[in-house]
Amino acid sequence: MTGFPLEDTQLADDGGQIRWEGNQTIGRRLDQLADYLVIGGMEELHVTHYRRLAYAISRWPESMEALRHEGRLKQIPSIGPTIQHMVQQLVDTGTCDKWAQWAQRVPESVLDLAAIPGLGVKTARSLFMNYGIDGLPALQRALDAHRLADLQGIGPKTVVRIRQHLEAKARGEV
Repeated sequence: MTGFPLEDTQLADDGGQIRWEGNQTIGRRLDQLADYLVIGGMEELHVTHYRRLAYAISRWPESMEALRHEGRLKQIPSIGPTIQHMVQQLVDTGTCDKWAQWAQRVPESVLDLAAIPGLGVKTARSLFMNYGIDGLPALQRALDAHRLADLQGIGPKTVVRIRQHLEAKARGEV
């Protein structure tokens, strides 16, 4: 991640609500963490808290950076000491200990799988956990070897979308 420590830029959404660019960055990072944990094998039920927190933080009317530096992160509902520490780390560095722990056993490249339109986190999890596909190069090799059509949850339309995404990525369009 770049831009850390956060630059606290105030934005307004379509409804005139105040949004903070840093809050949205942290919200996206928490969503990515949830995806990462699910793809790596954690039960989806256990990451719903991160998704709810990501939503709440991205829409919080005050800057997370200000709350962090004023010691007021605990004002956000459902933030206990562990999550407070995680948010502090995200504000300060763009990453957190939880991410680093999982990076020791799951390559971050698995997130590229979930970014393919129509693939999703559950299919990315299956590709990684069941077939050892841990990123776009491995996915390209499986595609070239015509192995994708044999994988559960991957139909002909999904194979076409994967091929289109990989071709667009190679052209630098994605």
